[in-house]
Amino acid sequence: MSLRKRIQILLAFLVGLPLLLLLFESYQAGRKTLVKQMKQGALQIAQLHTAEIDLTFAPARIITEGLVHALETDSPLDPASISSLLRRTFHDYPEIYGAAIAFDPALTNLGRFAPYIFRQKNVESEITLPYEYTSRDWYELPVKSGSGKWIKPYFGEGGKALMVTYAAPIRRKGRVVGVAAVDLALDSLLNHLRLLKPGGDGTVYLVSRTGHILAHPDRKAIADMTGSDTFGELAVLMKRSGVDTVEMLDPVSHKKSWVVETPISSLSTARGGEDWSLIVSWPLDKRLAPLTGMGRRMLVLYLFLGGAALWFLNRTFDDNITCPLRKLAKQARNYAEGDFTQPPASLNDAIELRELGNALNTLGAALKKNTNPVINGDSP
Repeated sequence: MSLRKRIQILLAFLVGLPLLLLLFESYQAGRKTLVKQMKQGALQIAQLHTAEIDLTFAPARIITEGLVHALETDSPLDPASISSLLRRTFHDYPEIYGAAIAFDPALTNLGRFAPYIFRQKNVESEITLPYEYTSRDWYELPVKSGSGKWIKPYFGEGGKALMVTYAAPIRRKGRVVGVAAVDLALDSLLNHLRLLKPGGDGTVYLVSRTGHILAHPDRKAIADMTGSDTFGELAVLMKRSGVDTVEMLDPVSHKKSWVVETPISSLSTARGGEDWSLIVSWPLDKRLAPLTGMGRRMLVLYLFLGGAALWFLNRTFDDNITCPLRKLAKQARNYAEGDFTQPPASLNDAIELRELGNALNTLGAALKKNTNPVINGDSP
């Protein structure tokens, strides 16, 4: 292998390796910075939407507890007064879908008394619940627990409207005699979630630790996700306390995503929920697209700089080493062929090459001197 090729290989190693390391370090630094910015932005967005969701659910709990407080007085239970209280409360809070007050038939003098008032397609209706309500979750759970409970989402209005209920027990003289409940229609929340696109391509939805989705832009996901075993890494994330962020596989989209989990205080266990959390999820391929583009641009730049550096160093070595050595080699061949012409010394050559050239010139002069008598026919 020629000296020139060896020098080229050495230069490629000496220049290429540092450039590759520099490219890698630059990419990693860029990724770290972008991920840090993503994390900060994700936390801010998640906290903003969590506060907004809190405002959506908090009124149902407050209204229900207000009904309970009004019914737990010592005044006699009067059907007309109870219905009037229910209607006034319903009219004062247009954001709720419906409200009900139901009593245990065996524990009051009202019998099976359960008035329910609701809005359906902007039409207000009032009925008495026609079914056996004491075995329903919205009645049974708060009675057994003795505290207010959020009931997991269900589809009302013939399976079209997504609903959620907050129900609380009514106590009279120290024992639970009935339940007050307020229904929220989540259609407006679902429509709102569909409009939320954090970062341009993110998704916002609500989940519980038990593996239920309270609200999601994709209505089908609410029915499909029915247990924590389907949540994968998200179930582990939700077991931690406080706000957290992680890079993981989104259990709904099944895409590698950047996920932020924020507990919703209105839906916590302490307030009758199942520790519901707001999830903000971004597909990583799209979130890191700017970094990928930056990486490509950096690669092109480093290839250009590396190529230019290699060309410059190779040209420099050619001019300062390879070409002078070739001239000296040609001069030596000429001496071997009897041509003792000495090229002028180059002052631009390195000192070592000039010394080698001077030595070769001295050798040429000696050869020429020893060769001339033979050429003239003289004997030594």
